[in-house]
Amino acid sequence: KNTTHFKTLTALAKQVCHKVVEEGGIVRSIQNHGIRQFPHRYKARYPDFMTGQRKYDKGRFFSIYYDANPQTQNMVDVMLARNDEVLRRTHLRARSKLDFITIQRP
Repeated sequence: KNTTHFKTLTALAKQVCHKVVEEGGIVRSIQNHGIRQFPHRYKARYPDFMTGQRKYDKGRFFSIYYDANPQTQNMVDVMLARNDEVLRRTHLRARSKLDFITIQRP
């Protein structure tokens, strides 16, 4: 949400990173992409307790790059799903150098 306080967002990112490290993973980087316009309006599960707003046109995007096993990825997904401040979440597999080699071949 774009109404999320910076300290709340920082605490969530730290919580995710601590879980990854506890389970034997490695956190590569965290990037804050700022507040951006959504492609369409997103609806939160519950209204915001400060503003009462439920539909959002803008949101704060951030990325956490980490290497971990599939069980840890599922734990992180559950943590983000349970947090009311997160509207959408996505897990993507990082590309390796071998992926680029196979893409360039005809």
